[in-house]
Amino acid sequence: MSTLPLNTSYKYHLLISLIISLWLVLFLILIAPFDIAELTFSARLEILPTYGLISFLAYTILIPIQNWIFKRFKTWTIGTECIFIVLFNIIQIFICYGYYKSSIVNGNYDFQKFGLEIYLPIFFILLPIIIFLRWFLNKKVPNQTHKKLILRGDNKHDVIQLLPEELICISSADNYIEINYAKHGELHKKLLRNTLKSVQNDINGLLKVHRSHLINPSHFIEWKGNNTIILTLMEVPVSKRYRDAILEMNQSSLKTNTLSQSQ
Repeated sequence: MSTLPLNTSYKYHLLISLIISLWLVLFLILIAPFDIAELTFSARLEILPTYGLISFLAYTILIPIQNWIFKRFKTWTIGTECIFIVLFNIIQIFICYGYYKSSIVNGNYDFQKFGLEIYLPIFFILLPIIIFLRWFLNKKVPNQTHKKLILRGDNKHDVIQLLPEELICISSADNYIEINYAKHGELHKKLLRNTLKSVQNDINGLLKVHRSHLINPSHFIEWKGNNTIILTLMEVPVSKRYRDAILEMNQSSLKTNTLSQSQ
């Protein structure tokens, strides 16, 4: 499935939720669709801004969930984008209907009629705004154009090029090293005839957690027991001699992707 860029900045997503909520409030108050036109302007000002607040909260709730998914799978697709929009509307419609049936609004429609005759038409009007804002925002993803990591084996044709954020772990396998990396949310592996020591000298930022394993710290997720850590899409054993380094990493900014290739 096609991948999309994703800006995980809370600041920008809060701006999106604010724009969506303000647009919704202005649309309801000024255009006054459905039977809203029967309300006086002062009544609209009193009742309708809450719908904008609900929209703001529904979007804001999903920002950390969205960012967690992106961090977990290192990718964002058209499918996950659609799921985000669907979840946003599911949260929004239930809260909006609860407010609609409250003593403040005292609406007469049941949930089905409210959804089909009120919410759905507004959703189709709001949808292009959401899609455009998220598309425009995600074009503003901070420039993270890293040089690709180039890992070579003894054979000059035995080579792999990766973005630093794609590399998860490098493990020793007899006379070879096993490169574990993520592509589109899936784990891939490649064997090269090389040594961990050579790779560690060539690539800055890798962390040794075991005599047979080097990890990219940005893929660390959590501990599993005392002797294993969970990385993106895989688990790796930890030796006692390296535990302190990992604990320090877990409490510092080392999890930020800082991989670079030595020249």
